[in-house]
Amino acid sequence: MYDMSGFSYDITDVVHLLQLRVRHKNSSSMDVNCPFCGETKGKMNVNLQKNVFRCNRCDASGGMLELYGRLHGVSSAEANRQIREALGKGEYRTDYQVVHKEEPVEIFNAELADADVIDRTYQEMLSLLTLNDKHQEDLKKRGLTKEQIKIQRYRSVPLFGIKNMVQKLLESGQTVKGVPGFYEDQDGKWTINFTSKNSGILIPIRSMEGKIQGFQIRLDQVMEGRKYIWLSSVKFQNGVSSGSPVHVIGSLDAEQIYLTEGALKGTIAHYLSGDTFICVAGVNQYRNLKPVLETLKSRHLQHLYEAYDMDKKMKVYCDGDSEKCDACQRKPATFYCPHKMQKRQILQNACRKVYEICSGLSISMSRMVWDMDSYGEWNGQIKGIDDYYYVLKNTG
Repeated sequence: MYDMSGFSYDITDVVHLLQLRVRHKNSSSMDVNCPFCGETKGKMNVNLQKNVFRCNRCDASGGMLELYGRLHGVSSAEANRQIREALGKGEYRTDYQVVHKEEPVEIFNAELADADVIDRTYQEMLSLLTLNDKHQEDLKKRGLTKEQIKIQRYRSVPLFGIKNMVQKLLESGQTVKGVPGFYEDQDGKWTINFTSKNSGILIPIRSMEGKIQGFQIRLDQVMEGRKYIWLSSVKFQNGVSSGSPVHVIGSLDAEQIYLTEGALKGTIAHYLSGDTFICVAGVNQYRNLKPVLETLKSRHLQHLYEAYDMDKKMKVYCDGDSEKCDACQRKPATFYCPHKMQKRQILQNACRKVYEICSGLSISMSRMVWDMDSYGEWNGQIKGIDDYYYVLKNTG
């Protein structure tokens, strides 16, 4: 929570003042284009209740004075002075555009339900769903057996009968309020955020106790450059955010544990190797990682292997063949690609954050790498730790 004592404005005023492009807004937060890394899909979340911001792409974060001060290169005290002056003169837009087809309705979110409630509701929901043949074959091609798929309870996102399914959950005594993904529609009826746009495979995210905390969806069709999204209802009435929980699979008493990005990837790697995996949704989703590591250290954890994707070692020279090339301002082509350099820097910064967490907990840590060339860079063939173990298994 940002200390707001003595301020006559809040972070909403700062967003208006900086003319940041608002992509989505509800009663508690707004998603804006990040002015630090330049992304254009609203990856920066501005928390209106705590008056703080954080970009889920570049990890820039802080309070409202840092937001203004970092962009203008001034101290917090000077930022406060300039903001007060500008607001006093009315030098900011009040007609900023929220990207919606219709005027947005103020959304109120529910409180996150208890972990046991969430698990019971999700377990019952999975009993009402099935996994289609295509999704099962996709999982088998990635290295999972039919029995492993059954154990993990992977399911396909339903394309019809959704409200009927939710009604069955309610009739069976399950709680849906406060469970990520569920929300009230315009008629005040409970439903869940399953649509044709987010069709794909439901990936259960399990806690150390084995409880389902949420779901990632492996999309059938890539959405805005993403293969995976959270099952969330934060943008709907009485909905709630997933909270980006950490997935854990394997022995909790292992002395050596592996960290990777993506629950499906870590689960496959676990089954192929027998190792214990901690899985975050993305390299910058490390904020829920520390309490998991603390608990595992109180057991037997001694060493953590960072096994993020190998684009952390990607080559950054310009090949003139990227989807970002048309928008690149550095023309003609230069030796280094600014987009690739920025992406690798973001990945490496995220890795350093994990090292800092481990250092603070006195857990030793090292990096896993594979498919490297003689210069210590990624060859570009085997990206994920699951791919690496799959190749090892099938090449002997």
